[in-house]
Amino acid sequence: MGRRGRERAAEFSDFARTAMPDLYRTASLLCADRHRAEDLVQETLARVYARWSTTIDNPAAYAQTTLTRTWISQQRRRSTHERPMDRLPEHPVPAPDDALRLTLLDALAGLEPLDRVIVVLRHVDDVPTAEVALRLGMTDVAVRARLMRALRKLRAVLDLPFPDLVTEGTTP
Repeated sequence: MGRRGRERAAEFSDFARTAMPDLYRTASLLCADRHRAEDLVQETLARVYARWSTTIDNPAAYAQTTLTRTWISQQRRRSTHERPMDRLPEHPVPAPDDALRLTLLDALAGLEPLDRVIVVLRHVDDVPTAEVALRLGMTDVAVRARLMRALRKLRAVLDLPFPDLVTEGTTP
């Protein structure tokens, strides 16, 4: 490997080390499975590395976009949803600390894949609506409409009130 190749690999290693926690958080919320999330992050980083020598203006945004598009693409494949097994795996009883996280993951799992990506990007990763639209190749209006419907579904599943219906000084 030449000098430029070593520099490229070192730059990418630094990037991957700093970007991995954010990528993993997003992937774990999308996949709701630690192993699938790790695989998704690994595949994302491999795809980003393949493009690393080209000009990428914002590597973190490019990696997040690659991750979400890869996940959406995987949802279209039947093999990501179904795995035949000889016997059912043992499921440990969740600790009380995990109850909220598991409830949220179950609620997110009930959303369409694209809606789930939009909710995670917008409200977990705090990406502005315009940036979400750009990453997903959609219009701002389409992202806001899907986000509104997805949040309505989440509120119904989680049995949460709509904040705009709650007036100051009253309780739902």
